Amino acid sequence: MKKGDIVTVMTISGEFVGKIQSDDNLLVLDDPRLVVQGPEGQMGFARGICQTGVENPTEIAFNDFMFITPCNEEVENAYRQATSGLVVPDSKIKT
Repeated sequence: MKKGDIVTVMTISGEFVGKIQSDDNLLVLDDPRLVVQGPEGQMGFARGICQTGVENPTEIAFNDFMFITPCNEEVENAYRQATSGLVVPDSKIKT
């Protein structure tokens, strides 16, 4: 994984999605989003990364996490839409 890749970071307190900015001494993500689950099982992104933090922070630094993994295509597209407002076409739809 390299700078700019959209990844999922799993921590004890939750699952976060963002773009890798740096992984030197700390893992830093740009445009981080906390993954949340709705009452009917649907997935989405919270408007912040914690209840008392600022809304939609521009970066977050992790010094403790369980693992990092690339996002699946659906999550990556949803993340791009949430952070940019652009709707990414579904690659499974044939035109």
